[in-house]
Amino acid sequence: MQHNTMRTRLLASSMICAVAALSAPAFAQDATVEEVIITGSRIARQDYIANSPVSTVTAEAIQAVGSTTTEEFLNRLPQVVPGLSAASNNPSDGTATVDLRGLGSTRTLVLVNGRRMNPATKLNAVDLNNIPTALIERVEVVTGGASAVYGSDALAGVVNFVLKNNFEGVEVGGQYGVSKFGDGETTNAYVMVGANSPDGRGNVTAYVNLYDRNRILPNSDRPYLTTSNAGGSGTGIRGGLNAIATNPFGGSTGSAQNIRYSFNSNGTPRPFVNDFGLGPTSDRYDFTPVNNILSPGKRFNTVVMGRYDLTDSIEFVGELFYTDSRNAAQLAPTPATGIQIPYNNAFVTPQLATLLATRPNPTAPMFFDRRMVEVGPRIDERDSDMYLANVGLKADLGSDWRAEAFYSHGRTEFRSGIQNDVSRSKVAAAIAAGGTATTCAPSSLAIFPGCVPLNMFGEGTITPAAANFIRLNFTDKTVFERNTASAFVSGPLFKLPAGDLAVAIGAEWRKDELQYTPDAAKAAGDIFGFNAEKPVGGSTSVKELYAEAMVPLVSGVTGVEYLGLELGARYSDYSSVGSVYSYKVGLEYKPIDQLRVRGMFQHASRAPSVFEQFQAGDQGFSNSPDPCSTVNLTTGAARTLTPAVRAFCTTQLGFDPVTVGFVNQNTQTEFFSFGNPDLDEEKSDTLTAGLVWQPTFAPGLTATVDYYDIEVKGFIGTISGGVSGIVGACFDSADLTSDACFSQALGLPLIYRDASSQLKVRAPTGNVSALRTKGVDFAVNYGWNVPWAGGIWGEKLAFDLNVTWLRDWSLDGIDYSGTTGFYNISTTLPEWKASLRMGYDVGPVRLSYTGTYIDSLDNQGNIPEFEDGGYSGVKTYIYHDVSARWTVTEKVELTGGIRNLTNKKPPVFDNSNDGNTDPNTYDIVGRNYFVGAKLRF
Repeated sequence: MQHNTMRTRLLASSMICAVAALSAPAFAQDATVEEVIITGSRIARQDYIANSPVSTVTAEAIQAVGSTTTEEFLNRLPQVVPGLSAASNNPSDGTATVDLRGLGSTRTLVLVNGRRMNPATKLNAVDLNNIPTALIERVEVVTGGASAVYGSDALAGVVNFVLKNNFEGVEVGGQYGVSKFGDGETTNAYVMVGANSPDGRGNVTAYVNLYDRNRILPNSDRPYLTTSNAGGSGTGIRGGLNAIATNPFGGSTGSAQNIRYSFNSNGTPRPFVNDFGLGPTSDRYDFTPVNNILSPGKRFNTVVMGRYDLTDSIEFVGELFYTDSRNAAQLAPTPATGIQIPYNNAFVTPQLATLLATRPNPTAPMFFDRRMVEVGPRIDERDSDMYLANVGLKADLGSDWRAEAFYSHGRTEFRSGIQNDVSRSKVAAAIAAGGTATTCAPSSLAIFPGCVPLNMFGEGTITPAAANFIRLNFTDKTVFERNTASAFVSGPLFKLPAGDLAVAIGAEWRKDELQYTPDAAKAAGDIFGFNAEKPVGGSTSVKELYAEAMVPLVSGVTGVEYLGLELGARYSDYSSVGSVYSYKVGLEYKPIDQLRVRGMFQHASRAPSVFEQFQAGDQGFSNSPDPCSTVNLTTGAARTLTPAVRAFCTTQLGFDPVTVGFVNQNTQTEFFSFGNPDLDEEKSDTLTAGLVWQPTFAPGLTATVDYYDIEVKGFIGTISGGVSGIVGACFDSADLTSDACFSQALGLPLIYRDASSQLKVRAPTGNVSALRTKGVDFAVNYGWNVPWAGGIWGEKLAFDLNVTWLRDWSLDGIDYSGTTGFYNISTTLPEWKASLRMGYDVGPVRLSYTGTYIDSLDNQGNIPEFEDGGYSGVKTYIYHDVSARWTVTEKVELTGGIRNLTNKKPPVFDNSNDGNTDPNTYDIVGRNYFVGAKLRF
């Protein structure tokens, strides 16, 4: 993608000016720092500066933007590409995730207090709803591979949530929020209780949280989200019928496949009005009005954390987490496609019968598509129960040596209940030949005694009784269990001239077990409105050994205040992929005390999940056209087939597509995804290099710049680059028996045709792709007493700026940096993204400002933005949030604020699956107000 040089220069100049402006004289601060453990290493250091870039989000920053969900404040970070959130409706699985650098949520390791959080889904993704926001003390984000320290899944980095665990007293808090339109109400209330043991050797902290969020549906307050800009879908509410050889309505007189009809409410056929503008006469279905803009959600969190000094040198630590998280998506009524209706169905009118009789085979069934509006919108209600217990010992071994040993058990039960889907078998029974307008065919009644005849021809023709008969409600269940045992020791091994050589040595065992049980109807494919999925079950385990070392080489000489190495290696023996090695090599150089040069190379890995190995043929749909179709359905223009493609299509179809005028009316190709037990691990190489400046004339000022380059090899995905890749490779080979058309692992063809000549694809997974991303992170952090106030009120100003320049984000050699859209990858990747946090103290009041900058973007599909006509892309977005916190007394605190102060509307796309925009990157609620209070006893 082309980069805007002028914009780059202006932003760089602004950052330099900001750093210069912040270099004013400041009052001295206490520089004493205890040894700490920084996320990304298990070796204690005497400063907070790591060799890998680390960003920290404090509890104060979370409170300043009124965040009541964890992903809400994480998505503001420039290093994060927004994953699923409360604004996700389709696609959505009910979870909230974090995705560092856009490598995928399963490649970002999520820790709580330095230990793994239990995954929630069959894809191994952690649901951030399980982490209580009000209990967070800080969040440490390490970008870059960290498998040498933490093992699998840390290809993109680590997000570590550090919780408050030494509380004494009682704290009650609550917050209420609502949009400027009076909808999307959220309430969040919690109680935290902590007590020290009578002997002063221990503490127990308990926390309970209740969260509730109301949904938002498209409405007149947000007209830009009420109508599908993609033109809806061809499954009209009045039905759609193909395969009739004549066209008495005028217009196209081509082949049978080119003609499409709709129906009046009395069942008589008429022309299908294919109006993508979705005017009042359009037969296309507009699915947007019934889709949630903001999903409803309820959450109950409880956490109990305790510690007790068993002896002067051994401490017991225990943590118990439980979360019940519930939310729902609402989708348009079921799109029932490819229904075969007998020519002599009871509801066939004389006019329709006349048309059917003109076909070469008058008694063949007709193929029918229809939105089942009378059955109602599909509602997906999700209920997740997560349990996690961590118990362990921490020991002071003397001489600055320490040890930890922990055991963890986690279990997540995730249930998804679907309402108002439609049963394929019941639809077939209700339309079978031999029935009447009041009674189903005898064969259908024998199978379904309560069968009710189904009239598909026209809007509103399905009776309530028929809708109840074909309605299908079902529930899927996922159970994910993880057991982990780990232990390590760390301390100074011996003294070198430049300082202590410190090491950490440890071992870990981990076992993951997955059981996914779809409803029987879903497993059998007896559903129209959702993709069929097969049961998946299995487990993987790993045994690991690892070691780290901090090696000081030179210190205290002219030109070399400090020079040292950071080393680490991990050996992993997986039940799935065998032996895997990860390692890191870092360099730290301080020419002077104020300036630090840092660099790190890390080789990380991710073992395939149970689901990636054993997925059993789940149904899906891809926007991949049929190469044999003689008409482009998007433009209506004729397509010219090459002689080779024409011959290959004839082999598949059994007839010449050009002679017949074959047109595949579906714009999507059905495919079936399969796992692969022979997958190898994914591997990544991460290089980071940067500068840290902490000038002595401005204590508290830290400015950093870091370059990063992450390359993932063996990226697990669908072979041949997805469905389009499989189809393209097979057609290029023009041989159904070639490796491009036939999977030896599955023993099945990769492409085939069904009875209605629809193209179908089998898509196995493999280590098939390569992903690379690189860029530069900038950060400035400063806090100082405002010099012009003279300290009269004790005013202080805090400043925290984070900026990321995304130089490249390439999948299989195609650079998507600076783009948004859903044609190629469902990800928004701004070239520049920034977050600015400022706090200003005036007596007992803390005023806060948070700004989020999202650079302008090109559209991956090159479709103009809706509001700007010919502008192919999205303009720059800046969001402003303000808040105030008033410490009334030591025991009473009041807060209030406004998010999206300027009521910035989201950009509108033509190719979005979810609300005409990217609802996870851009705010779809509008200006939002919140108020809250805390009481301490």
